[in-house]
Amino acid sequence: MEERIIEKYVQDLEGLLREIRNWEKEAPLWETEAEEYMYENAVVFAFGGLYKFFNFTGIHFGSPRGLDCGVIWKEEAKLLEFEVVSKGFREHIKKGHVTPADYKDTIIVCWKHNWEGCPKDIDVIELRQFWELAKGT
Repeated sequence: MEERIIEKYVQDLEGLLREIRNWEKEAPLWETEAEEYMYENAVVFAFGGLYKFFNFTGIHFGSPRGLDCGVIWKEEAKLLEFEVVSKGFREHIKKGHVTPADYKDTIIVCWKHNWEGCPKDIDVIELRQFWELAKGT
């Protein structure tokens, strides 16, 4: 995940990492390398627990575009989609839920960012990297 993404969307990185460290003490994450065993609802659950550390001032579950929800970031509406791996988002593009005109308003929240060639206008928040940062500090 690019540093600019953390700077753009995270309001309290130290608090977020502290929260993850506390989770790891109480109930360590059982990560699997096989993405087929992970479920999108686990990404939603993790993000929900960390939401307070992000720069979002509002959230609306569901979206008329077929994506998971909308969020408010600096008074701008953004589309938010949860994925286990970021390349899973390509299906929304194929189905027409998101067009290139929507990219600047789209955020993917995923466990693992693995989409080579991801459009630069789409911001990707990779939760796994926060766990790595928490373990490294």
